[in-house]
Amino acid sequence: MTTLGERLRFLRAFIKDPHSIGSITPSSQYLAKALAKHVPPLSTCVAELGAGTGSITRVLLEHVGPETTVLALEIDPSLSSFLRQAIPDPRLIVIEAPAEELSRLISDRNLVLQAVVSGLPFANFQPAVRRRIVEEAHRSLSIGGIFAGYSYGSPALRSTLRRVFGNVSTAVVLRNIPPALVFASRRQ
Repeated sequence: MTTLGERLRFLRAFIKDPHSIGSITPSSQYLAKALAKHVPPLSTCVAELGAGTGSITRVLLEHVGPETTVLALEIDPSLSSFLRQAIPDPRLIVIEAPAEELSRLISDRNLVLQAVVSGLPFANFQPAVRRRIVEEAHRSLSIGGIFAGYSYGSPALRSTLRRVFGNVSTAVVLRNIPPALVFASRRQ
């Protein structure tokens, strides 16, 4: 459950850069759980793209095992700093870096990535940027690895996942502001 302070911090980040944040409020616990259910609980490594104030991060940490490493990528310095202080879990590594650097970050740490969970606002990105991020996630995932993300009605993420992964499933989460579509793809 997000606090009022987190909501205000998130709103300030949205006002500062609505193109990068994409929503005025953090994801609901229902959306976070809908994303986390795609992550194998015994994964050794999960990456979260666009971790924000940690509403999805907290649910991921509850969902995965005690040995799982969760890499939370966030480009906003104030949100990265907040995450480091707000979630003092030894399994969490907060990295202030763009999603396009995921494979290098995984390689530098000798990790095997089983899942990518995205909170990025793909509808706000140019098609080439969407494609680069999804291709980077695909390249970074182990065979059988999962990419899960969401949108607020835009077909941008779904179509990009289908092109890169060759498969995509869709679910609806009504208990979120606004309601969201959850998409998941598996690396073959």
